[in-house]
Amino acid sequence: MNLVAGAGIPIRVISVYAIHHDKYIIVDGRHTETGSFNYSQAAAHSNSENVLVIWNNPQVAATYLAHWNSRWVQGVTVETSY
Repeated sequence: MNLVAGAGIPIRVISVYAIHHDKYIIVDGRHTETGSFNYSQAAAHSNSENVLVIWNNPQVAATYLAHWNSRWVQGVTVETSY
């Protein structure tokens, strides 16, 4: 996290939930990808994973973005430790 924060990219951590395991991507407020898939060799070749891409649906994207924003405001900003 130090590398990301040190590059000036805002990141936050959240401890409100026992496990914060959301996985989704929202692109251009129109497209949403969600599922268990991690971007790793294991996910691509060894694991049982799933992914769903919903194209051109701003309503679905807005729902996921609202969820993301609700978690962002609950988080605490990560500051670099070096």
